[in-house]
Amino acid sequence: MQPPEFSSIAHRPPWQLPDRARVAVMVVMNVEHFTFGKLGTAIQPHLTSSPEIANYGWRDYGNRVGIWRLFDLFDELQIPVTGAINGDICTFYPEIIQGMQQRHWEIMAHGINNSTGHSGMPVEQERELIQKTLDLLTQATGKKPKGWLTPGFSVTESTADLLYDAGIVYTTDWVNDDQPFWYPVAQGKMLAIPYTLEANDITLCITARLTGAEFAQAIIDQFEQLWLEGATRPRVMAIGLHPFIVGQPLRLKYLRECLFHIKDRSHTWLTTGHKIYQWMVADQVGK
Repeated sequence: MQPPEFSSIAHRPPWQLPDRARVAVMVVMNVEHFTFGKLGTAIQPHLTSSPEIANYGWRDYGNRVGIWRLFDLFDELQIPVTGAINGDICTFYPEIIQGMQQRHWEIMAHGINNSTGHSGMPVEQERELIQKTLDLLTQATGKKPKGWLTPGFSVTESTADLLYDAGIVYTTDWVNDDQPFWYPVAQGKMLAIPYTLEANDITLCITARLTGAEFAQAIIDQFEQLWLEGATRPRVMAIGLHPFIVGQPLRLKYLRECLFHIKDRSHTWLTTGHKIYQWMVADQVGK
């Protein structure tokens, strides 16, 4: 993948969100499978013995317990969710897929698992892996995913073209903007809906070690600034979440607080990735 052409947000044609919303907020819940015996996201990186059970167990908590706590929270808040889902979730955790289906979460493909990156992968191998991921999610849900987030941003030079060829219409692999933009590929364009490394529980809770209250305030601060700027130029805000982080008991009430604050704000569109794509297509923004 190549970097997109530079575009200053201050010099773009005007565009609008539905009902003149100032901010479109996309809550992305990353539901992931990590292969036992391989290193992954860690709360205690110094624990690297083999087999390494501490950080694996911490991640596994998200699928065993955290996601169910989050299902209850989003049932309470009635906020739409875009689930970034590994294909292997369908194989190992069918109950989770069923829970997302019952709640009408949008399913966005998130690679085969979070222990298998794409970087350095030959083109045909990557093509097969993308197709396998989409096949698993389609078979499990009855609907082919329209969006994609590469595990760990581990892309190759061919990833975008292969995704487009496979029928993906939007990617969240870029974190370089506050507005969606059309990303060129060999055979056309796909929509890049900016994801986030800032308003992300890995960055805020694990890297920066913020408390639950500080995490909630950081999400609110991000939203409020975008909401102010959105009075003249609408923005998109992604919130990156993981069940093994925000699904922990000590953080749940703070996640509730910041999401309720956002939901309660006027001129805010709580939505999903595919609905943003549909709006952009219908409005012919930037095409």
